[in-house]
Amino acid sequence: MNIFLIFILSLVTQIICDYTIYDGSSLISLSDSPNEDYDAEIPVSMEYFDQEMLSYYSWFASYGYCADVDIPYFCCKNYIDFFTKKWSIVSQSSNDNLLKTNYVLWRNDEYKKYIISFPGTRNKIVEILGEIFEIGLVGYNNEEDEIKVAKYFKDGAFYLKDIVYSKKNLNDINEHPGYQIIAVGHSLGGSIASIILYEGVSKGFIDPGKNEPVLITFGQPRTGNLEFVNDFNKKIKTVLRIVRDGDLVVDLPPKTLIDNKYSHLGGLILVNKEANSITYCPKDIGEDYSDKKCKKSFSLSLKYHTNYFHPDTHLSKRCVFTDLD
Repeated sequence: MNIFLIFILSLVTQIICDYTIYDGSSLISLSDSPNEDYDAEIPVSMEYFDQEMLSYYSWFASYGYCADVDIPYFCCKNYIDFFTKKWSIVSQSSNDNLLKTNYVLWRNDEYKKYIISFPGTRNKIVEILGEIFEIGLVGYNNEEDEIKVAKYFKDGAFYLKDIVYSKKNLNDINEHPGYQIIAVGHSLGGSIASIILYEGVSKGFIDPGKNEPVLITFGQPRTGNLEFVNDFNKKIKTVLRIVRDGDLVVDLPPKTLIDNKYSHLGGLILVNKEANSITYCPKDIGEDYSDKKCKKSFSLSLKYHTNYFHPDTHLSKRCVFTDLD
């Protein structure tokens, strides 16, 4: 039985057993609490990062789930309020229809940064089936384009691109020249974040020299082919692709699926299964890592995909146990 079939069976088991328990916000676990005193003024780069920084930006990746119409926004907001002291929301969109994901665009005038955040799959059977059956590679710009991305990821990102790069948002970005732009996302959100950021640089909405674009993802599946990866890495120099050891979603789609050949972006940061140490593997793409410490082990447990940094903390559990009175 190949890994793709094993994954499908694992997802079906998860849906049957836990569908009534999990909501979208549980798809990323966070550190115990965000560090309100963390100084995010330093530009994010391949040369500068630490676990505290990655944990800090993971809160933004989770915020996209909180903006979902099916999740108690006020509940999640209790834990994200500290951001409003320094970060302002420029725009956000929330839509629960199939292939219509949501995003949040933040701006921080003290740190001179923008953050665009995207949530992953919100545990809906139709989304999961869509990802499984529409995972084939398609040309990025047209059918003949050698640069290809998974159809499901492209559909989600292309639905959002005109919203993210609206006249209002682009005017705001142009009024703040030199602000660094960071795209973050978990799981499916990581793939959409990568396509949105790539689109922004390719179409000239984002200036690589002035905006120093950064991609930070958690548990991102393979998004495109090697041509996409190579062109992405030429356009966007800083990629921090955080993966927890044992996360089965990052093994998908399989590297070779019929005539499709997928590859991972570089910038791998491998978090160990205990979520208490990281290994940085910045230069390699795909999974042919020269350093054995960069090779991820396989597990059927979805906990390694849902939990990052602090394995016992789920945003959804906070919501469940919040005093709503």
